[in-house]
Amino acid sequence: MEKNSHIREEAINFLQNNKDKYGIFEFDCIMGAFECYSLNDLYLNEFTREILDELGFIPDDFNIYKEFFDIIDNVHKIDGKNVVEIGGGIYSRLAKIMSLKQTNGTITVYDPRLSDVSSSERLIMKKEKLGDSSKIDNCDLLVGLMPCEGAEVLIDLALKNKIDFVLWLCEGGPHGDEFDFYDNDVEWRASMIDKAQVGVKMNGMGELNVKVLSKFSKEYPIIYNKK
Repeated sequence: MEKNSHIREEAINFLQNNKDKYGIFEFDCIMGAFECYSLNDLYLNEFTREILDELGFIPDDFNIYKEFFDIIDNVHKIDGKNVVEIGGGIYSRLAKIMSLKQTNGTITVYDPRLSDVSSSERLIMKKEKLGDSSKIDNCDLLVGLMPCEGAEVLIDLALKNKIDFVLWLCEGGPHGDEFDFYDNDVEWRASMIDKAQVGVKMNGMGELNVKVLSKFSKEYPIIYNKK
């Protein structure tokens, strides 16, 4: 990171100017990361990665948003489709990339922490949390980039409504009382994969595919249905 002192400085300034978007402890942790961690570590951390990409500092060959978009578009072409993203993050980096690549259709992103709720005709921001019983109209594709507990919501909505999906799982599931029946995040991810696999088959949604991008994480798989 020493060779990229301007990146560190701009990221810290950006964080300070957007302090109101974070809790006190959260802000201190992110600030400490920018002050101490190597650049590669910052690319992998959700909060620091969002800021770095918002500032345009992540190289294309290590940009998780662009690589995930490529997978989504290869599996389920997004052009002409109405795409819903669950857990878009504070700065909705994936949704913005998808919107730029799409010539027809819409991108709707849901996250209660969205910093910018200004919507356009094709990029719609919803500062709210979807539940597994939420109604989603006119949706052709559900996507989620490590949306923590939103992963199960995404799977439930996809299976209930027979909607194609692409989901990148993370460690975020077993937090809080409702997840106490999972011993650890490995068990939680395995459960999500099993649930999706059974549901995809039962609902005639093709087969469940599992993909791992090793340069980002060998632990966190991408799952999607493929007809």
